Amino acid sequence: MTQELQRRRRAIVTGLTPYMNEAVLMEAISHWQQHYSERPRYSLQGYVSDLCKLFDLGERRHHIHMSLVQAMSMSEQELASDPIAVSSGESQQNHPYTAAFQMLLELLWEELPASVASQLRLDMIGMLRGRSITPEIRLTVEHWLQSPGRTLGGLPLEALRQQLNNAYVLMCERLGPVEADTHLKSAYTRARSQRGLEASLKKLM
Repeated sequence: MTQELQRRRRAIVTGLTPYMNEAVLMEAISHWQQHYSERPRYSLQGYVSDLCKLFDLGERRHHIHMSLVQAMSMSEQELASDPIAVSSGESQQNHPYTAAFQMLLELLWEELPASVASQLRLDMIGMLRGRSITPEIRLTVEHWLQSPGRTLGGLPLEALRQQLNNAYVLMCERLGPVEADTHLKSAYTRARSQRGLEASLKKLM
């Protein structure tokens, strides 16, 4: 994750916070992450238009746009914290189940052809949007699935088990249960060789 991208996400949070509750804010960040994060810094008109349609905020359109423009020019000290940023060291130390899950899934993707792994991630994102999970969990997992190689923010064990189950079900649908089992077993064996993860992997499975 580039520092500029993280800074822009913090600016989005800062600009939108006065106009949204936490659940809606997380949905709005997810929409920006998916559709606007790679666009130029001040390409905000389309994003604000989307927000007004999605969340019935038409009457506040001008104020929201101005708030976002102002937030984009704020200093680092003035910006809100990034809701999904986490350092790699903190993740493994403070969230061992999350670190184990990330390692297992990344090794699993390595087992698969690149096109299959990419489609599996897209399918997992699709399942996220169709399930009744908290916006924070959905945003955290979605952000990671869209950007492999980044560190996954800490998540509860039960949420991680659900995501692992989703991945397995989707892999069975694409490859068949025999091949899916083979790849998962291989990835699990490789992940167990990573120092400090064996106990967390057992809990995860």
